Amino acid sequence: MQSLIEILMTRFPKAVLSVQADTERAEVSINVAAEHVLELSRFLHDEPDASFNHLTDICSVDYPEDQQRFEVVYHLHSLSKNRRLRLKARLSEDNPTIASVTSIWKGAEFLEREVYDMMGIRFAGHPDLRRILMPEDYDEGFPLRKDFPAEGRGWRSQFDFIPRLDEPPSESLDGDEVPEREKQAFRAEQERPGSLRREELLLNMGPQHPSTHGVLRVVLELDGERIVKATPDLGYLHRGVEKLSEGLAYMQIIPHTDRLDYVCAMANNYAYVRAVEKLLGITIPERGEYIRTIVAEMQRIIGHLFWLGTQALDIGAMTVFFWTFREREVLLDLFEKLCGARLTLNYYRIGGVDSDLTPEVIQRLKAFLVTFPDKVKEYDSLIASNRIWLGRTKDVAVISAEDAINFGCTGPVLRGSGVAYDIRKTEPYGVYDKVDWEVPLGKKGDTYDRYWVRMEEMRQSARIIQQCLDQLPPGAIMADAPQYIPPPKPHVMRDMESLIHHFIIFTQGLKPPKAETYCGTEAPKGELGFFIVSDGSARPYRLKIRSPSFVHMGAFDHMARGYLISDIITIFGTYDIVMGECDR
Repeated sequence: MQSLIEILMTRFPKAVLSVQADTERAEVSINVAAEHVLELSRFLHDEPDASFNHLTDICSVDYPEDQQRFEVVYHLHSLSKNRRLRLKARLSEDNPTIASVTSIWKGAEFLEREVYDMMGIRFAGHPDLRRILMPEDYDEGFPLRKDFPAEGRGWRSQFDFIPRLDEPPSESLDGDEVPEREKQAFRAEQERPGSLRREELLLNMGPQHPSTHGVLRVVLELDGERIVKATPDLGYLHRGVEKLSEGLAYMQIIPHTDRLDYVCAMANNYAYVRAVEKLLGITIPERGEYIRTIVAEMQRIIGHLFWLGTQALDIGAMTVFFWTFREREVLLDLFEKLCGARLTLNYYRIGGVDSDLTPEVIQRLKAFLVTFPDKVKEYDSLIASNRIWLGRTKDVAVISAEDAINFGCTGPVLRGSGVAYDIRKTEPYGVYDKVDWEVPLGKKGDTYDRYWVRMEEMRQSARIIQQCLDQLPPGAIMADAPQYIPPPKPHVMRDMESLIHHFIIFTQGLKPPKAETYCGTEAPKGELGFFIVSDGSARPYRLKIRSPSFVHMGAFDHMARGYLISDIITIFGTYDIVMGECDR
């Protein structure tokens, strides 16, 4: 990385303002002049020695006291060289405009729209710069700015009445004439090539549709039954989790992560606490790491079972749904024994886990692992060779490896296209480097490959859990870091010093050093990352969630074009999206 920085400073002396190397967290940030972001980004993407072909995320931070108020942050990743780089550019409040990088990374389109929507930063050259999570007619400002109140400003959407052409204009309640507005965002594009097409049809799909995985609206532009354009309309489940986090202590945020991907809550907990631990520099005890890995893989199996059952149900296979939920219930029962909850679990802690594995949980988990491989074979026997399943998944929603990387895809979507990127292997955490397992890869990048990858991942997860149970060491389940970690509850109940320690931690909160860090975790849906900016206080100054569901929706139009309306349901399912995570 040092040689690359030297090359950048030599070739772009006016662009590179300063370099920040955080050796403790193994991260490098480069402060660049805003007017040179595009050329620098293109060099980092195209130059073989750099090869930052994967745009992990784009976010922004607001510093209202500074003359250069806004900081735009680009998280770049080189898959081939397995290294990350952060570019940061500052903008003034008077003219918060920077060049769009959508010409380099296709995945930047949705990411830049989110920054524009939440912070009001404009991206020159963006093909479709408009709000993405907030309503299009929202005019109360930009929610992630520091001067925007967390409780909002009492805004309500206005639904203007548009009169018919054969009727005189109506009047609003206050006597003012209602202006007619014409929204072009979802209109069919004019004069598309096509010898037989006379006109194109716009069709609304969702947000109240049983197969859109929550509340998602997609506007389809059709040529007969073929998709010409598919425009996702997000934000129906937007709750402002990032804004809420700015007013919460670090430990208070853990239950909010449960509500992101509520199907795989444990994975969200794990991703968040890992980011905070990286910020604090905490080392987790060995038994705690084994338990975390076991629980994370149990959650991966639960997530993939839920995906398989609902995807099969959407396509028309009902039996698979009942069978997958049968095994899912067994694991949810174990979660209930482990932490007293089944869906939103709040089990992981900064520094370890809330409770230890009991002999009963271990025994029941081992019994599950004995029968589970045969259950996976049962699912395969129902659909792997079923002609309807093959017809609905083979050669549908194909995305090449190059395009999947360029859109920022991760998880089974990326591995289904044959790209061997799994954070558990490339940047090992937990005890993934102490057990033997493989990363399954697809070949074509179609819906069937992504199905196969998830089926094989369930087998690999069972293999990981079995090895972890066999190797499970004795010892503590929480880190020994009194500055950040409260004492065990039994000590609090009988020891005055522990009670005072507990009181201080929970009233004043833990206070990380002034720093920033990004930490990505391999969640069942892909790379779930948390970018935390700490100002040294008990609350994060900025917390950005890199949601795989949101990033994957950016590739939806690309993957849907040319397929049938009926394939739209299959494409929804192939991402395994959850809108709570997508909208946040």
